Amino acid sequence: MMASAFQVPGGIFLALMFRYRVERMIPSSVERPQDPQDERRICCLCGGRAFELVHQWAVDHPRNPCPIPLAVWQCGCGLAFLHPLPTAGQLPDGGDWWSPHRNVIRRRPVLKKIQAKLQNALIGSDLELFVRATTRLAGTGRLLDVGCGDGTLLQLASSRLQGCGLEPSPEAAGRAQQSGFEIITETIEQAQLPSARFDVITMYAVIEHLEDPVRVVHKLARATKVGGILAVCTPKYRGPTWLLRGSGWNGYRVGYHTYFFTAATLDKVMTTAGFEVLRSPRRNRPFDDILILWGRKTEPSVAAH
Repeated sequence: MMASAFQVPGGIFLALMFRYRVERMIPSSVERPQDPQDERRICCLCGGRAFELVHQWAVDHPRNPCPIPLAVWQCGCGLAFLHPLPTAGQLPDGGDWWSPHRNVIRRRPVLKKIQAKLQNALIGSDLELFVRATTRLAGTGRLLDVGCGDGTLLQLASSRLQGCGLEPSPEAAGRAQQSGFEIITETIEQAQLPSARFDVITMYAVIEHLEDPVRVVHKLARATKVGGILAVCTPKYRGPTWLLRGSGWNGYRVGYHTYFFTAATLDKVMTTAGFEVLRSPRRNRPFDDILILWGRKTEPSVAAH
């Protein structure tokens, strides 16, 4: 991946910062959302209890699919999260990401389709690039794709890795099974994974959906062989589009995404679970909107978290 030479003029940068500061001001006429401190919520990464309100969405907001107001908060350690968490019954079709009733807001869809076609023809899709980098690191072995969807990643990796997937959505899991892949039809929290079973575990646009990503990454570490690879891709919190769009950032996926990561917070999640986060490959350039980190398991065992 080539580094970007694009630079933002200072005036534009200051204007964006001003917009960010203004959007974070909560008008006195707007009811303050439920405070996580009132419910004794603790940061799953650092154990902190002091949180700052970043954005909120009222019940009638077009981005909020739930009958309750939602908000994003940030801990002092930098980890941001959704609070309160909607129940499955408060989301369309029980919160199934693959549901046709999920509200999807797209900007400039025609332009994005053209850009995607050009990228696919020249260097491959983002998913293909992710798989190539991962298989170069791992070589051959057993792969677990957490949140495998319809099995596209498993198919792309199948020439090098013997893959199985984990996918709780009946719609998506059915498609992957039709392609011949072994699929665990449970959530990662429910699944019983064998110890030191996999050479590679991937989470492509999954970690932002979890109720406790720290606990899950520890669980995945126990299922990874020593020397094995964990590859994680997620929207980049505090990236350029987050700065530009504010509460309209598509990475929030209000109601569905529960945690939001910078490179520093994702690095800490992986490191505390026993992975050495690699300097290369990684995707965290200043103007990237996607964050990808790869980690190698260095410890023979990880204590239960």
